[in-house]
Amino acid sequence: MKKLIYIISIILIISIISITLIGGSLQKKVQETESNDYKNSLVYNLGELPKDLVMLDSDNVRQKDILANTFEGLVGSDENGRIIPALAESWNVDESGTSYTFKIRKNAKWSNGSDITAYDFVNFFSDILNVDMNNIYAQQLNCIFGAEKYRQGKCEFKDVAINAMDSKTLCMRLNYPCNYLLNILAQPIYSLRNIDYKLVNWKKDYKSILYSGNFTIDNISSDGDITLKKNSNYWNKSQIKSSKIILTCLKTSESALAAFEDYRINVFTNPPLGEIKNIKNKVNYITVPKLEGTGIAFNMKKENIVSSVEFRNFVSMVIDRKNIVENILRGTAASATSYVPNYVSDGLNGNFINKVYFQNTAQTESAADMIKGLNYSKGEGPLNLIYVDTVENKKVCQDIAQRIKKAAGITVDCQGYELSQFNEQLKKGSYDMAEINYKGDYDYPSAFLDMWKSSSSYNLYGYKNLQIDNKLMNAVFEKDGTQKIEIFRDIENTLAQDMPMVPLYFNDTVIISKTYVTGIYTNKMGNIKLDRAYLTH
Repeated sequence: MKKLIYIISIILIISIISITLIGGSLQKKVQETESNDYKNSLVYNLGELPKDLVMLDSDNVRQKDILANTFEGLVGSDENGRIIPALAESWNVDESGTSYTFKIRKNAKWSNGSDITAYDFVNFFSDILNVDMNNIYAQQLNCIFGAEKYRQGKCEFKDVAINAMDSKTLCMRLNYPCNYLLNILAQPIYSLRNIDYKLVNWKKDYKSILYSGNFTIDNISSDGDITLKKNSNYWNKSQIKSSKIILTCLKTSESALAAFEDYRINVFTNPPLGEIKNIKNKVNYITVPKLEGTGIAFNMKKENIVSSVEFRNFVSMVIDRKNIVENILRGTAASATSYVPNYVSDGLNGNFINKVYFQNTAQTESAADMIKGLNYSKGEGPLNLIYVDTVENKKVCQDIAQRIKKAAGITVDCQGYELSQFNEQLKKGSYDMAEINYKGDYDYPSAFLDMWKSSSSYNLYGYKNLQIDNKLMNAVFEKDGTQKIEIFRDIENTLAQDMPMVPLYFNDTVIISKTYVTGIYTNKMGNIKLDRAYLTH
């Protein structure tokens, strides 16, 4: 009996050892396969993944990289900001500028091989403009006849002038000429997709989603990494350079840099500023201007010194934009000398260029003269400058506070907040000055100027100027594109006189990649495009 138990024990031990060895061998093979996948693939760190692929309530540019690479709209924009054909191979605008006719490609197909039709676009616009859809961009399409009423629940979508004339012809009729409609439609949020529960539960249902763009989502690993596979039914599949691309979801620039140096990723954006000098000459280093700026906004509701345009002018003069851009931001931005960046399209095959309103370096003597006439009592207490709590924002605000103190003897307390808390402080008006980030959702001056309308949801600062309100309305209905630009210049002139905000800098996207990676580029909205990207080794 003892001998039998002994033999059984030996067999069990051998079995356990064998299973362990086999399991370990299999695990090792899996790890080696995953390692080889990452080593032999283009691996781009996207950062934090979006909660869904509807994304109509999000302004996160990086997260929209997924939309820009897996779905496609009627038109797109290239790296130079030119509008290019996408699912629409061509379009026609009538003489009045109020009727757009898009011809959908005959070979435009969903990822399952079924035809993409004009009716798909009708359904898409019906869904995204629905009154129940949380869509922060809906107002952009108010130029389309009936869109605003439908959005308000006052009519049915059949009353909206977005119609399929046949399976490959889509027509849009506008309330007024909108020469930047194509710039609006080039945004990733207008990429064709079926707005349903699959997009909401995309991390589980990614296999059953119909994709209209360059890639499909082929796999999502347990740690959240996404494998993109070339869309074999994409109309332009022959121009997609990589058959597979991996997206990682490392949330911080520090962790992304560590993974880059460890060869676990080979592309990422916006490295830690303190490390740029160390890595810049060892990698592919690209900076691309973004439709995004940073400035100091003033609480116009406060009845103190910040309500004085002379004080706001003074603040503008003491700011050293060159120092901020070169020494704090390490060359990852450009000094803002106007409200609208000079690389924004004018809708006339050129760029919107107006005046230089703000100087690159501090104008200390002029600032000292400006402040002399102001009656500021130190008994009023220090001013409060708030910002989103990052190392760079803190340095920028402290630099401005020190310059104000030195030039005028006015104390400015700087306070950083987490983003949601910062937004709450803005809404409550619990600040004197605020370092804000502002974006142009599309490539046209109005994207930067509309925020200063009295009724704008982005105007949290109490700024009201009826002249600007009226001019913005006049620009909407102005048929002549050149005259429209002149109105925008006039609006910017008025903003520079009132100065509700002092622009600091316009942001760049910094793209870091290994030297054996080529073909990475961005569209005008700053989204990373991967269709031309591949490894050269």
